[in-house]
Amino acid sequence: MVSNHVSSWRVKPRSRASSKTKLNRLAPKHAAILTCRPAERLSERQRTLFEQVAANCPSIRSMRVFAMDFRDAITSKDGDSMLHWIRTAAQSGIGPLIRFAYGLKKDLGAVIAAVETPWSNGQIEGQINRLKAIKRQMYGRAGFHLLRARVLPFHAMAP
Repeated sequence: MVSNHVSSWRVKPRSRASSKTKLNRLAPKHAAILTCRPAERLSERQRTLFEQVAANCPSIRSMRVFAMDFRDAITSKDGDSMLHWIRTAAQSGIGPLIRFAYGLKKDLGAVIAAVETPWSNGQIEGQINRLKAIKRQMYGRAGFHLLRARVLPFHAMAP
């Protein structure tokens, strides 16, 4: 929704005007950051910019409320609050938010487990990513033995 609104600003021809014109341009990523960042972490300039965006796109205020509620649901470590957020988002009337909520519903067990348990598979994913990067670097140049030599510690290698 923010992307559609902000894209209309880019249609206008570029002019070498003052910095006042530059205030009207905002990247969708920056608008998303302004929407998702907690109010106490916004600088005064960011608050002003958010108010300008909200004046042109009033629905961004409700998106901000949903973003803050989602943050609270994740940090609360309570599966019921996440379920409540998913139900509310699915009935919000905001297309991308509805699709996100239905995506969460598809794998609800994993979502609830991610909220309620302290476990994370980040370390495992990082190691897999590192292994795949090494494998891609060596593609077509060597076999499994060189990959094993690069990945495993020296003392663990056996002929």
